Amino acid sequence: MIDRVDEDRISAAIAEAEKKTSGEVVVVIGRAASGYRLVPIAWASIITLALPMLILAVFAMTARRLYEIELLVFAVLAFALSIGRYRYQIVPGWIKRGRAHEAAREQFLARRVSYTQGRTGVLIYVALAERYAELVPDAAIAETIDGAAWKPVIERLTARLREARVADGLIETVETCGTMLAEKFPPGPSAADELPNKVVLL
Repeated sequence: MIDRVDEDRISAAIAEAEKKTSGEVVVVIGRAASGYRLVPIAWASIITLALPMLILAVFAMTARRLYEIELLVFAVLAFALSIGRYRYQIVPGWIKRGRAHEAAREQFLARRVSYTQGRTGVLIYVALAERYAELVPDAAIAETIDGAAWKPVIERLTARLREARVADGLIETVETCGTMLAEKFPPGPSAADELPNKVVLL
């Protein structure tokens, strides 16, 4: 996760970006979108089920002995693959993207991004373990700014995540969002800050 200095840098970037627009930016950083606890068990089960064919092709043994070996292999694999670093590596990419996408939508609701007066909130969500980033705009922004315009913004942020430059990537994204929002949603008569600028760490 980011440290306190980077957290303050991102919060300052949000405050600065919101001076130019009536839009509100919320940043959420999660260690992971999901625990994927069942994935190691699934892989261990698949390997264990294939084991008898391999063993019996080479060795002759009783059913009881084969069963004992299967149990041991399953237990070792399930434990080893459950270790954090390995667990995330064995999860198929489409599952990670799906879980992270769901988590982004959940955080959009949890952080009350849609509660701004003009429906001009935008969520920037990052899941570190998945190296996933998503930008979720509220209704007014989605109707005004084409979704394709956000694609290069998210691609640059994802590239920064892969470089382990989380804070730099988020600050760049916040600044770009501020510029894009300022063109369509200039500051209103009220300068009220409707959503907190503090980075949400999960």
